[in-house]
Amino acid sequence: MEKFSDSDRDLLLSSPHIEKVTDSQVVFTVKFKTLALERYLKGANPSEVFKEFGINTALFLPDFPRKTISRWKEIYFNEGVEGFEKENRGKGATGRPKRQQFKSIEEEVIYLREENAFLKKLQALAEEYQRKNGSR
Repeated sequence: MEKFSDSDRDLLLSSPHIEKVTDSQVVFTVKFKTLALERYLKGANPSEVFKEFGINTALFLPDFPRKTISRWKEIYFNEGVEGFEKENRGKGATGRPKRQQFKSIEEEVIYLREENAFLKKLQALAEEYQRKNGSR
C-alpha cells in the first residue's frame, strides 16, 4: 500500500470510524467493523459500505474495501466481535531463518564440502540440460 500524505492522514482521522492512521495503515474502530460487516451481510457492496460511512475509498487501492471486509468476515465468524478488539498483525510471522550453527569447525568444513559437491552436480545437470535442449 502506498504511504498516506499528511493531508490524507488528517482527512482519514476526521472520521469517527477511524482509530489510528500510520504512514501506510488505517485502524478502524470495532464499532465500524461491526456495522460495516452487518451492512455487507445484508447485501451491500463493500465499496458502498465504506462510502456510506463517509470513508473516502479513493485513498486506498481499488480492492481495499472488498479485501478488508472479507478479512473482517473471517475474523468475525472465527472469533466473534472479540476478534476485532485484539491486534493480530504480525502474529503469524516467523521472522528470518536462523543461521546454521555448527558444533565444531570440522563439522562446518564437512557441511561446506557436501554443499560444494551438491552444487557441482547441480551445475553439471544444468549444463547437460542446456546441451540437450540447445541454449536459447
